[in-house]
Amino acid sequence: MKPQMFLENARMSARSIAGNMVRSILTALGVMIGVAAVIILVALGNGAQQSVEANLTALGANLMIVYSGEPRGAALVRTNTAGIRPTITPADVAMIESLPPEWVNAVAPTSTANGQLKYENRNVAATVTGTGISYPEVRNFFPVYGEFFTQADVDNRNRVVTIGMQIYRDLFPEGVDPLGRTIRINGISFRVTGIMEEKGSPAQDAAVFIPVSTFQRSISGLANYQLVNIQAASPEIMRDLQAHLEQELLRLHRLPSMEVADFYIANQLDLLATVQGVTGTFTVLLAGIAAISLVVGGIGIMNIMLVSVTERTREIGVRMAMGARGRDIMIQFLTEAVILSVGGGLIGVGIGLGGSWGARTLARTAAAVTVDSVALAFGFSLVIGLFFGSYPAWRASRLNPIEALRYE
Repeated sequence: MKPQMFLENARMSARSIAGNMVRSILTALGVMIGVAAVIILVALGNGAQQSVEANLTALGANLMIVYSGEPRGAALVRTNTAGIRPTITPADVAMIESLPPEWVNAVAPTSTANGQLKYENRNVAATVTGTGISYPEVRNFFPVYGEFFTQADVDNRNRVVTIGMQIYRDLFPEGVDPLGRTIRINGISFRVTGIMEEKGSPAQDAAVFIPVSTFQRSISGLANYQLVNIQAASPEIMRDLQAHLEQELLRLHRLPSMEVADFYIANQLDLLATVQGVTGTFTVLLAGIAAISLVVGGIGIMNIMLVSVTERTREIGVRMAMGARGRDIMIQFLTEAVILSVGGGLIGVGIGLGGSWGARTLARTAAAVTVDSVALAFGFSLVIGLFFGSYPAWRASRLNPIEALRYE
């Protein structure tokens, strides 16, 4: 088609749409709602995925955990390990610590128990965690005041403790500096060395951390560990590292296979892949549901265009009598359908972006708009206009000029 013919069709279509503005807006409303819904729901799905991935990363970079006992679901981190019989031996930990830096960055053997804390006349229940000095690095969980205990504290089995933020709030009166003060854990005196950052998780904020050697001597009385936190050197070697650890631990425990193992290894990559799969499916499902309204909007466009063809039958006859071909009539009506659909799509994009912004800033909900989702929603609106506008345009092009001129 020549450019001037295209411009003339566009002008005629615009005049027709403007002549029935209210009807045109209502016709495009379904497309507006559909495009906006697709953008907002996909943004919410992407935001949820990013939020979960950020929470997993907050647990520690390249985190791998060797647990005592049999597997218990797909969770990377158990919220309660106090009842697990320790099966990880000092020899197991020594083997892991002996791995080269190309495999492992840091290792933190860990055991936990329930404890009762007391300071003056205040009592709180807490999770007592015995671990090594690499725990903050491995778990991405650092003191914000004071310091974590040192290797000398581990070597000498010193009774020192670093407390979680919630424990600090519950145990000490407001304004009291806890550093250097003595608290009692299950009746045993410990000196406070620092306060951990707030994570927003009761499992971490309501915990206290003491040297693992002190834990074994004063709390559990056991030489084994409930778990070992491991920071792999890189994500690329995590699966190979897991396979190597399984083989070596089976050898040390004199067990034939993982089917009868008294340990298991949780890998951050596996959980991340599972989460991404679930949230990805959830996002696609939401987008599919929203896309239904786009189809409904397309049906509305086709319906109105069929009405328009009937209303303008005489006009079509006049144009044909003046030399317009069936193809010209078809292109004119198809152009009108596309303008309605694309116009609704553009408004829907604006509504979708505004809705996503409102969800993120006003409702404090994670929402991440991507260029792909906007392009997909807008492109779909264009396809809807072409598809559902084709039949009315074809029907208009097939009218008999003589019968059209006689139409009243």
